[in-house]
Amino acid sequence: MGRVAIVNDVAGVGPLQAEALRQAGWQADFFDLPKPGARWPRWAKVLVLPYRLALYVPVVWRLRRGGYDLVHVHFVSQGVVGALSGRPYFLHAHGSDLHLNFASPLMKRWSERWMRGARRIFYVTPNLAVFLEGFEGKSLLLPNPIDVNRFSAIPPPERIEAVLIFMRLLDVKGPEVAFAGAAEVADMFSLTAIDAGPLAAELKQRYADRVDFIAPVAHDEIPGLLARHQAVIGQMRQGVPGLSALEAMAAGRVVLMALDARLYPTNPPPVINVQSAPQIAQRLRELHDAAAELGRLSRAGRDWIEAHHSLRAHAEALIRGYEGKD
Repeated sequence: MGRVAIVNDVAGVGPLQAEALRQAGWQADFFDLPKPGARWPRWAKVLVLPYRLALYVPVVWRLRRGGYDLVHVHFVSQGVVGALSGRPYFLHAHGSDLHLNFASPLMKRWSERWMRGARRIFYVTPNLAVFLEGFEGKSLLLPNPIDVNRFSAIPPPERIEAVLIFMRLLDVKGPEVAFAGAAEVADMFSLTAIDAGPLAAELKQRYADRVDFIAPVAHDEIPGLLARHQAVIGQMRQGVPGLSALEAMAAGRVVLMALDARLYPTNPPPVINVQSAPQIAQRLRELHDAAAELGRLSRAGRDWIEAHHSLRAHAEALIRGYEGKD
């Protein structure tokens, strides 16, 4: 057992990871990082970088003085904090820190500097492995932790009445396919989407008459949001379930998304694999009153999350990673 500092919150994963380690008997403290300009364009983020680094100084000071055995930093571009801590450090890649940041030569060079010094680089979904060429020897798939207890009281669906398009509206997630498919069955279901992301304005203009756009909700409000919807449409381009889809499965919701089965050669997530807008609409129509199938999918999703993403499963995999065991 050791003493770990978890640094930076990405979608609630950092604090949850610290809790998973504590439940496993480790000492774990969480430190968030200031994020001025987090939603700004990449060029603006570069301009604000010196100011952001200055804000990191108090956190780095606490890491250096805290007697930690290791430092675990979320988002590879923040690896500078691990390097400055003076402790062995691990990096945790979440997606956009690879597939978006690596599109910029400057951000890629910045990130790879810290990747070279890291003991290990965790990545949350199998599609991200392609971005870690040259770092395969220290890279390890580590699925995101899900606090299944937060969702356990939500009853399984008996019929589909409300559908949630549950993703940030970024081109890389393929939201246009999800909206086109949902719009085909707007006469059958209540449709909701999160008003967040660079494509939100365009999609609202096209679909506001059929889809209710709501403001992003706080993380502790997600169980309530999922309880009001029986089916969720997830990512249509990445080939993997994102954190939103994982939480939807933990809540027993039916998840429709484009799954790349090649990334899951054994025990794939029990989602409904749809590759086009017509397939989304067809499957929603078929499941509308299919109580038995909805119940089966609900149970299968919850069981899969418990086995692969529960705090217990996450802590076991994380500790093996810290100890150099794959």
